[in-house]
Amino acid sequence: MKEVLIVALSMLGLVTPGFGQRTIRMVVKEECVPCRRMMPQTCFQVQKDGSKTWELFYDRIAGFEYVAGNRYVIDVIETPRPEPVPQDLSKCTYALGKIISVTPKIIGSEGSVYRVIRMNGKDLNNANVSFSFDSVFKRISGRSGCNNFFSAVKLNKKQSKICIKTGGSTMMACQDMQMEIEKEFLSTISNKSFKISHRDDKMIWTAKKKEVFVFERVERKPQPEDLATSGGRPEKTPWNYFNQQELKLIQIDGVVIKDVKAGIKMDMATNSFTGSNGCNRISGTLSTTRNTVEFLNIMSTKMLCVDELVATTEKRFMEILSMKGLTVDFAEQVFNVYDANGKLALMFAVDTTSIK
Repeated sequence: MKEVLIVALSMLGLVTPGFGQRTIRMVVKEECVPCRRMMPQTCFQVQKDGSKTWELFYDRIAGFEYVAGNRYVIDVIETPRPEPVPQDLSKCTYALGKIISVTPKIIGSEGSVYRVIRMNGKDLNNANVSFSFDSVFKRISGRSGCNNFFSAVKLNKKQSKICIKTGGSTMMACQDMQMEIEKEFLSTISNKSFKISHRDDKMIWTAKKKEVFVFERVERKPQPEDLATSGGRPEKTPWNYFNQQELKLIQIDGVVIKDVKAGIKMDMATNSFTGSNGCNRISGTLSTTRNTVEFLNIMSTKMLCVDELVATTEKRFMEILSMKGLTVDFAEQVFNVYDANGKLALMFAVDTTSIK
């Protein structure tokens, strides 16, 4: 009976680890990612004992109550399982020893949408205004009312300040009330800088010591394709390789492109893409299988292209992206897109320079 009590207390972190046990100092990231052991699941992302590299952690930590949106520093007691270890189980069990710190953090698009519940001192009721961050926190996209919008952003390392750059949006007409909210939201957020703080489960943006936005985080329901193409999935696929790569357009309809700066960047964690069609910034969502792709919800800024070559390329590029039945294949540094008839329509190559 005494031995059973000691084991139970050890699992709760109430006694000093004994023979065979060790204590790991672990940083647990603010969001889980899809992963797979014997079946699809979600995993913690952790750094162990001072490592600066994030790795997947597949096991449960007994006694650890995890809340997404917080970054934890914890001590974890690792205990070897008695031999023989059953198949498909880890060689060790893990239990919370002590929570060192808890820090609120912004979560990317992997599973979170930030809904505006207060703007410029006014509560927003039934207003469809929200956004998500991409997985590398360089872009936001979402709904500004009845339209979609996107914008590049810059966060400092502590996620305590954010700069929103001028972006683009679709141009659908709205009902009067939605139009007023949308116009106020876009003018308030565009090309502005804010300080970030957290209160309870809300995120607050202020400017000149005045509260501008209050956001409520809403969990996005996992989609079936998340496990098929997510950048957090352990097994690697060509989609994983081209994830977050700058892909420069080098051919269109078999013709080499030299003087047009067009290309895309795919974010497989959020099934989205951003880039340039040569003259304007573009963004949208992706639907992929192993060898097909569909570009959806395509948005573009509306700058006028004066160069004839650029304008012609832009028009054809957008036509191809909007096509149905596109298939793909991959070479070492090349990503090819074919039309429904099997003709090579677009050829991209990995580029080390950013698409401007």
